[in-house]
Parts: sequence; structure tokens; C-alpha cells
Amino acid sequence: MAIAPSPVHIERTDGAQLVNCDLIVTNASAVTFTLSELEVAVFDRANKLVFRKFISGNGVSPSILTVPNRELAGGKRVLVINPLHTFPLDLELGKLQFTATYHSASDQQLVATAEVAPRAFAGAARLVLPLRGPLIAWSGHDYLSHHRRWDYADPRLAEFGFDSNAARYSYDLIPVDAAGEMRKGDPADNASWFGFGRPVLAPAPGTVVALAGDHLDNRAFDMAALKANLLVPFGNYIVIEHAPGELSMLGHLKHQSLQVKVGDRVGAGQQIAAVGASGSSLMPHLHYQLQTTATGHAEGLPVYFHDFAKLRGARRTLARGHVDTGELVESRAKP
Repeated sequence: MAIAPSPVHIERTDGAQLVNCDLIVTNASAVTFTLSELEVAVFDRANKLVFRKFISGNGVSPSILTVPNRELAGGKRVLVINPLHTFPLDLELGKLQFTATYHSASDQQLVATAEVAPRAFAGAARLVLPLRGPLIAWSGHDYLSHHRRWDYADPRLAEFGFDSNAARYSYDLIPVDAAGEMRKGDPADNASWFGFGRPVLAPAPGTVVALAGDHLDNRAFDMAALKANLLVPFGNYIVIEHAPGELSMLGHLKHQSLQVKVGDRVGAGQQIAAVGASGSSLMPHLHYQLQTTATGHAEGLPVYFHDFAKLRGARRTLARGHVDTGELVESRAKP
């Protein structure tokens, strides 16, 4: 069993530490096995066991059933999206040891193990939200998010050249009105969404290193073009390099709204485009992710925003750091 990506980062939230990694299991035999138990053991830096939990087939509606890709055919490999990802804030995550136990129909057992020493992520860029006004993190990167559940080992994706999850820590951001609604009117009409055409801002200083701006806001993309450019599903996009190995990718931008070109230096909060519905977009929104390179072969990096508030009805809680799926937030960064 292997663990990806490398390195594995620790993402800190308001109430926990998250370890967002994948388990890649290979079956060298000709026998088909089914996952029956998955365990993680946590050791501190002194190699002392400090935490242990598991999911199994025990019970009437067992927890193991929440894991897809449980079947491991002979001669195949599967990617298991790690469900044992959340740990207390005060726990020292020196080493994580994963154990996957499989059984065959004839009760043969296969045990796969792997360990990783995750590291806390501290980015060089001081990121601010790339949109003004109240907005919702309609889809973030929690365990149930489609961004997190990107199975790049699936043959259908691997055929196009996907070999990583650049959207591992990404967000779909949608502007909302005072009531928290995203639109008024026909959802198929881009203009009914409050965010359509809203200015998109650079999240931190940097240099524009890649872009596309001529795709229509038709919520579609040319699948045949994927092999040449894995960023095609984002439609119109801008990639900004903030530091070596730390780049922002902003996608689904409005047709011909880009205000920058490759090589331009941008400042935090500078308008660079507008919210659109180009590419593989269910509705007008801004896709944002931090990644290691300017291509679709990048790996995602944890995103910590500065100078924003979490909207809690009448309360506004000043915040810095992680934004969770479903949270309503608003930038407090100075224009």
C-alpha cells in the first residue's frame, strides 16, 4: 500500500487537524479481495502510540460500507479516499500508520500497511478571499466534497493523463445576497445568479503564468482537448505564481473578462477577471485552489485565508485560516 500525495500535509481548522491523503492499494495476486477493516494508528515524535481508530464490518449497517472502491480485483489497484482523516488539535501527529485488511470469498486474508509522517503546511503567500461581499463556500474539500473525491487512479481519468488531485484543497465560491440566497429566477439563466460578472480579485501578489479567456459561459468543455491540457474543464482560468511551488488557480471565469496577460505582476485585491460559467460549471461560480505547479499534474495545497469574517446570522466572527464547506464568509481585506 502507498500513500499519496508526497508530502502529506496537516491542515488545521477551528476545531481539528485534518490529514487529507489517499491510500493506493495494489493486489499482486489473481484473487479478488474486499476491504473489511481500515485502521489508523498515530504515534508522536517519540514513537509512542497516542491515538487509534478504525472502521470495520461490525454491526447491522457497518461503517466499512461508507468506503467506495472496497473491491480489489486480482492484478488491479484501487485508490481509497482516506476516511480516517480528522484528529484532535492537541494531538502530536508524528507518524500515521494505516492498516487495510481485505478478505476473499474463500476467507483468504490480505493485510496492507503504510505509514507517513505528515507535516504542517505554512504557505508563503498571505491569501485573501478572491471575491468581495458575502459568499458561500458552496463546495469545499471536506470528505464528502467532489473536489476531495477525485479518483485519479480510475482508468477513465488516468486515460486522459490525470495522476494527482490539484483540487484537493479547493473551493467553489458563490456570491450571495443578504438572505444567503445564491440566485433569483431560472437556475439555467446565468444572469439569475447574483455572482455572474462579479469582479474576481488576485488573492495575493504574484506573476500570471498561465491563462485562458475565450471559452463561452455555456457550462461545457471539449473533452477531446483534455489530453493536451488538463485545465480545460476550468474553462477560462488564470494561474498566478506567488512563490516557487505555490500557485493560485482561479477557474470558470467569464468569457473575455480577463484583465491580465501572462507575465503581468498583480497585487492582492487587484481585479483580474469576472465570475463566469465557462468549462465544467454547474452554475456561475469561482473555483479557487492553491497548487504546486501551473499544470493539471499539480498537487493541491492547504488554503488559509486572512482578513475575513464568518457570517453567523447577526454575528460576524473575524477569522483567519480554513473555510469549511457550507460556511458563509465575507472578505474584510482593504481594497
